[in-house]
This record gives sequence, C-alpha cells and structure tokens, in this order.
Amino acid sequence: MDVNTDYTRYVYNYPTEMMYVLNEDVEIGVGDDSKSVSVFECTSDSFMYRMMNSLTDFHLHRGFARPLRVFSKSKDEISLYTDGKYTINKYTIGYLKHPTEINLVDKDAEYDDFDDATLYEIIKMAAQMWLENQKDERYKTITNEVVTQE
Repeated sequence: MDVNTDYTRYVYNYPTEMMYVLNEDVEIGVGDDSKSVSVFECTSDSFMYRMMNSLTDFHLHRGFARPLRVFSKSKDEISLYTDGKYTINKYTIGYLKHPTEINLVDKDAEYDDFDDATLYEIIKMAAQMWLENQKDERYKTITNEVVTQE
C-alpha cells in the first residue's frame, strides 16, 4: 500500500498465466461497512484526470465509490487507487489463462486445459481446416462449421 495526500495505492501482482481479464470485483471498506463494487478501468495516462475530476466514482460519495484500476505490463502489477476515504479489503480477478502449448513431438502428452468435448471439437476443426488446405473442395470449413456445431 502506497499512501499519498490525494490517493492511496494498492498493488497486486497479476497471475503469470493470465491471458484475458473476464471480470474484476473489489470489496471496499467504508468505516465498519463493506460492499462489493466493480473497478473503474483506467490507463496510465488517464488515471490522474479521473482522480482530479470530483465527479468520478473514484471519490467516495454517499457511501459509494469505485477504485481506479491501472495495469502495468512492464512491472507485471495491478494498481488500485482509492481517495483514502475507503479501503480495499479484497480484490478478485477472473481471467482466461494462456493454454498449454501443444507439443507435436510428444504425442502421448496429456492436456487438461480443455474437457473431452472441447478437445473433440478442436480436433474436428483442425481436421476440416487441414482438408480444406489440401484443396479438397468437398470441405468448406466456414460453412460446415456452422452446420456441424449445431
């Protein structure tokens, strides 16, 4: 936690396997009360404007606020900023992770990133794409994909 006169900064390391963020929830503390809110997404060049603008949700107003969130790729960290009148008790992030790279040399390797039904669909799509690339006009991946998936 980094305290300044205008804001308080909470720093979290983001997961190394994270590929895309799906959702973020923050539990803020206002006195003895706590509530779950979403974050206010910012970039490193716009967060200061949001802090200085008294109309943003960053500022606690009538017991409600949303902290500003800034990703820093160079430092692999997430910064959450509050106006100092409320605290961050809990930060939860839901994300898609980078899938395990498929090793074509080790054909017996097991992959637990996908369930069996999903793997079946991936293999089916790969086979259709391979057949299409071999100039077999019977297979049109785009049109067949819609039919076979339904």
